[in-house]
Amino acid sequence: MVHRTDTAAWQEIGWNGIRLQVPAPWHPAVILERYLLFEEDYRPVFEIRWKETGGRFSAARVLAKLERSLGGGPLLPWQPPPEWLAAFAGCQVHGFRWRRDTSGGPGLLLYDSATARSVLLRFHPAGNTGDEHCAPLLDSLRLQPQGKEHLWAVFDIRALLPPRTRLLGQRFLPGSFTIDFRIDHLFVSLLRFRPAAELLRGRSLADFGDHLARGACLVPDTGPRESTWQSDDSIPRRVLRRLQRKKACHLLTLWHLPEKNVILGLRCTSNRAIPHDLVRMIRQGYTAI
Repeated sequence: MVHRTDTAAWQEIGWNGIRLQVPAPWHPAVILERYLLFEEDYRPVFEIRWKETGGRFSAARVLAKLERSLGGGPLLPWQPPPEWLAAFAGCQVHGFRWRRDTSGGPGLLLYDSATARSVLLRFHPAGNTGDEHCAPLLDSLRLQPQGKEHLWAVFDIRALLPPRTRLLGQRFLPGSFTIDFRIDHLFVSLLRFRPAAELLRGRSLADFGDHLARGACLVPDTGPRESTWQSDDSIPRRVLRRLQRKKACHLLTLWHLPEKNVILGLRCTSNRAIPHDLVRMIRQGYTAI
């Protein structure tokens, strides 16, 4: 195992089935369903793409597609150093060097036949980032197992969700994040707002959340640092909302973490009764760092 000299200088990332650690100065500049691009000082330093492969895996086909996307810049076969490969015993590993215009660097294509998943990684040259970061990053890379909770960790939020969770979309805006999921019949959104001190200046958490509640009713006596709204789940109201093409059941809960200067939230909607045990589990596993 590769050891890092300063663990505080690394951050943990979890996204849609993978988890890894990257240097703290790197930040995710592009976040897609199964693709992440990291930058440092507004320059790309690392990108990772992963997928579940249907049918027979062909490394040659994947690398040819990458070569075309680079405008025909050649991919040269390359043998990674042994410390890069320590974490990938049992996987197919294909090393290469890529080039596009004046940029270029090393890359790896990994294939795990046991899970039928492939991972494509490319390192970019960066001003203050040397090759010493590559081996510990690769050592930390994991494909999250199907039978356990999956980590979702990006920027300053961290959540544990069931492995059957399906990502629907994400919006990372200045001051607010929204990540949308589906878990069986339940639609779940993780919410994050910052800076809380300014957002709550002169008003309560309940006042702040009213515009997010979508007509749901505030549950009384939930406390100054937590507010919950819940829809009227009577049969007539459920029928009306379905006729309006809205989800029959709706729950929103917000909580304030003053020590982090952040407001976190959880929105749940469904056409069936909302499973409160599942909501409670998600709520307990969702925090700010």
